[in-house]
Amino acid sequence: MIYHYDFRYAIAKFLVSIALKVNFRKMVYVGRKENVSKERAVIFAPNHRNALLDALLVVYATYPLKQVVFLARADIFRQKVIAWMLRGMRIMPVFRMHDGKDNLNRNSEIFNNAARILKHHNPIAIFPEARHNPRQSLLPLQKAVPRIVLPTEASCDFQLRSQVVPVSIYYRDISGFLSDVYITFGTPIEVSAYRDRYHENPMQAVNQLRQEMETSLRSMVVDIQNDAFYDEYLHAIDWNADRIAGETFAGRKDGFLQASLQIVQRMDELFVHNRPLFDAQIAGFREALAILKEEGFTTKDRIDQPSSRATLTTRFAALLLTAPLALFGFLNGIFPMLIKMKLLGLFKDKQFVASVRYASGLIFVPLFDLIQSLALGFITQTWWLALAYFIAMPLTFYFALLWRQWLRRTRRDLKVHRFAHRLPDRWKQVVTLIRL
Repeated sequence: MIYHYDFRYAIAKFLVSIALKVNFRKMVYVGRKENVSKERAVIFAPNHRNALLDALLVVYATYPLKQVVFLARADIFRQKVIAWMLRGMRIMPVFRMHDGKDNLNRNSEIFNNAARILKHHNPIAIFPEARHNPRQSLLPLQKAVPRIVLPTEASCDFQLRSQVVPVSIYYRDISGFLSDVYITFGTPIEVSAYRDRYHENPMQAVNQLRQEMETSLRSMVVDIQNDAFYDEYLHAIDWNADRIAGETFAGRKDGFLQASLQIVQRMDELFVHNRPLFDAQIAGFREALAILKEEGFTTKDRIDQPSSRATLTTRFAALLLTAPLALFGFLNGIFPMLIKMKLLGLFKDKQFVASVRYASGLIFVPLFDLIQSLALGFITQTWWLALAYFIAMPLTFYFALLWRQWLRRTRRDLKVHRFAHRLPDRWKQVVTLIRL
């Protein structure tokens, strides 16, 4: 049964954890110890910004002996081999209208299985938005979670003590490599609190639980609902979140997330209560952006923090000294890189960049490491050398990717340094305009 321990899941979770640590510069988990019970039935309800990584981050966050069961759209189960792997990873299909009206009846069986899982005190995860949304906003929540957990509790006379745990997933740069991700587990919602309401009016109880989940998630998620000024909100975060995190949230490991939430809240308050000041702020952002584009900058450049000449010299010297090792790493990883680029060409939507990069690293780097190491062993007949290469290949390839990131950042910082010293008045104007 799906609520029993599965070796495929354990193996996959181990590999996933390694690849996640390589993919992100920093993974910050908040509220896991305080808000996720080891003994009680739990339904995780995360927001959904990335097609693949969201689920893997929730899986990685769970306790070693807890194997989360995910509910996912049914169309990814069409091929038998893939379906076998997905079920081994404890993923169950949920059918939607475009999967065929006749298939909707099969959801009753899926929901019954979910109820059995909860009764065995195993965790379930459902994305309540029902589809992924790469924008920094929360879509209206659907009713799948209440439709599963309330009847399950009712069948146990609301003695199961199940909890719905809202989960916020925030990517600092959703498509960037070696970026930061923040996963926050919110205050659990006690399903038993809906006992009387469910007995009186089940549909009303479903709607109220859905509404409480949405209210909780909106307080945790960076939720930009002002579509007319969506880009300006993003620019405000890029330009101000690091500074506010240091000034207001120093000592908090999720300081950047908290600063981002505060920026969105502050912009919303200005829009509602002080529209002239809001309009002036937006005009300033747009003027600053025009200047930055004219000078060849993006909002990701650290325009208000120019590096010193000594710092830049040291960084370029270090890059030059380590360039041979980086070149060796790139040559070793050329085939996984070519495959990744080929796969990226199949997806027009940028939201799949991070998922493709992650999957390529998880599958093709180990595969070609093994192939190339065996080839070296057979060619040289020196198997200790092949073993050394087997260990060195992924390490040097990863270093090469880090080196490339450092090179790009150092070049951008050099450009900011030159701008600040070549056109100091223009630079000061930009710094003043971008400040919130």
